[in-house]
Amino acid sequence: MSIITDQRRTLGSLLNLGWETTLISLLWATVAVAEPVGQTEALPSNSETEVSIESLISETVSTRAKDLFSHPDEGELTAQNNSSSGSIDRRNVDPFTKSAGGQLRLRLGDPDKALTFGFGSLIGYPDALKSPTRDILDVPQLETQLSVISLKGFVRQNFGKNKNQGILFEGVADPKRFGANLAYGNLLPSVPGAFAVNVFNQNARSPTFENGEREVNLPNGSEPWVIRFGTGAEYVLPIVPKFSGAFGINYQTVSVRDGAFTNSIETEDEEGNPLTFSDDGQDTLLTLDAALLFDNTDQPNRPSRGSRLRFGMSQSIPVGDANILYNRLAAGFSQFIPLRLFGFSKGPRTLVLNFQTGTFIGDVPSYEAFNLGGTQTIRGFENGEVGTGRSFIKATAEYRFPIAGFRVFKQDIGLGGNLFVDYGNDLGTADGVRGNPAGVRNKPGNGLGYGLGLNADTPIGRFRGEFALNDDGGSQFHFAIGDRF
Repeated sequence: MSIITDQRRTLGSLLNLGWETTLISLLWATVAVAEPVGQTEALPSNSETEVSIESLISETVSTRAKDLFSHPDEGELTAQNNSSSGSIDRRNVDPFTKSAGGQLRLRLGDPDKALTFGFGSLIGYPDALKSPTRDILDVPQLETQLSVISLKGFVRQNFGKNKNQGILFEGVADPKRFGANLAYGNLLPSVPGAFAVNVFNQNARSPTFENGEREVNLPNGSEPWVIRFGTGAEYVLPIVPKFSGAFGINYQTVSVRDGAFTNSIETEDEEGNPLTFSDDGQDTLLTLDAALLFDNTDQPNRPSRGSRLRFGMSQSIPVGDANILYNRLAAGFSQFIPLRLFGFSKGPRTLVLNFQTGTFIGDVPSYEAFNLGGTQTIRGFENGEVGTGRSFIKATAEYRFPIAGFRVFKQDIGLGGNLFVDYGNDLGTADGVRGNPAGVRNKPGNGLGYGLGLNADTPIGRFRGEFALNDDGGSQFHFAIGDRF
């Protein structure tokens, strides 16, 4: 209680700094445009695996997989290049991240045009804005969705004298989630970073309220949907070589309802457990957020050596009836170690060791808690099946090996396999979450999963199919786009 009291006294004075004026604006985000991969042209620095449909069919490319996913200078050029007084080369400017994790990105049309569109997401890590397309969170493996795969799309318009400004619209849809993010960004030539603002909406079912041994729904029998509307602003910059950060402020209204598109706000589940902090069922969150990335891996999208550290912090400032105050801390560390155990073709053989942890100090809204279980956390379980807590630890050991290589539309595809073990634990903190959603659904709180998988590294992202068993005698097949680390 003393920690919370001290936070309230310290942070109470911040409410007079005029956040409302800043947050009324329409908020947006910008990213760099990447070029197709050619025979004599490797991926530009700060680019993620992104190609146009035209290049998939007509370009002649290198047959070496590493030329599709890396560049000798990758990681050396950062948003600091914006400080040049000359024209901005959009290929060398990415204010958000140079690490994509192999997430899907398929551009349609001419990549040299100011107006571009396609499938996937342009937003990477680090990013301090909230949005429905921001799947790479403070801890990337944190489960935040229920569907196996979501359809994402984007439209981006560049403008300005040096095309250093942009408007970005991204949308996501699947049977259990709908959302849109409208963003504006400016790669300021005079400073080593970028400014971005956005406004978003998301209607989604959450792993917090599902996949336990007991099914607990709303009083009318419907599944809970978490509805968010928010806005935010951030500044993204390189701090030192291989180390970058994003710092922002976000404002959200959050409510739980009985459907994706309904005005019926629910305050309790069918057993009388609260779903939100406020009595009227609608919480207000004002947070100061930071996201940091240290990355010295040999290549951003398919690393075989080096390390990657992600850290995230979110400090809430009490506003509205809910008066929520918390500090959320989370970190994830991955080490990539070359290890020649076995493989079936030429290519890297890599042992990946990953450790993650996170905790809340203060209040814990159920829809903000840490979920464990599923494709991105503990394979062998459904999303959120293991636990929902105020703290957690998770560890993974995974061995990756090459199987074969082939070409499709003159592009190299690398087929590989992986053996893995995942373990996670909520450290007995389920009852520290508002309404104890894990406890009322009999989630175990810890779990072990292990299995094998098959993955394909393509110019538009990594596709993963994995089969896992768990220590509870169950099994699960997982399909995902993008890397876990």
